[in-house]
Formats: sequence, structure tokens, C-alpha cells
Amino acid sequence: MLKRSLLALVLLAQPLQAADLPTAIACYRDSTNAKNIDAYMACFTEDAEMIDVSHTFTGRDAIRAWALREVISHGDTFRHRRILETSEGYAKTEVNWLSWVVHYSYWWNKSGRITRMSLQYAE
Repeated sequence: MLKRSLLALVLLAQPLQAADLPTAIACYRDSTNAKNIDAYMACFTEDAEMIDVSHTFTGRDAIRAWALREVISHGDTFRHRRILETSEGYAKTEVNWLSWVVHYSYWWNKSGRITRMSLQYAE
């Protein structure tokens, strides 16, 4: 009994894995890996904000132009490693992108569409 309780505590202390992704993050992952710009854009609200390290892109047109340049062509290299933090409507994840380990922070609305996203190099 004690062994099962300890195992349960260890499992609860672990970050959520990629299989447990919220809808907004799964949408981003799936559309990026598929290199599908229309599906990618469907993940975002009209007035979404994307922060790529130190550059901010506001609105779907700006995000679309940035994604076509920076994301879609390399979409098959995008892999979620784990969720580092989570709360209602927010998650910070660790991903592999190209040859880097990166932290992606997502904020989403009640419909599961991304309202804000921040991509930063892992420390």
C-alpha cells in the first residue's frame, strides 16, 4: 500500500506529457508538423499575439506571414518534450525545434484558440 501511494505521488509530481496536451497546443503541434498554414492559422484568434524571442507579431496577417517564413517550412522538426507549467488557459512547454530546445508559452480562450504565444530559448 505504501509503495502504491509513493508511486502515485511521484506520478502526480511529473509534468504533463505531450499526450496530455490541451486542445490549443495539440492544434499548434499537429498543424505545424503537417506544414499546413490554414490549419495553423485556425489555432489562433483574430487578434492573437506571437512573440518570437524579441519580435512581436500581432494579428492573423502578421502571424501568417511570420509562420510562412519561420515555421511551416521546418514544421516536421517540431516535437513537444513536456509541459513545464500549466494553469487554466495557460501552459509553458519544452519543445525541440530544429536543433534547439525551446520554451513555448501558450495562452488560450475558452474556445481553445490561442490568444497569445511566446517562443523563447530554453535557459
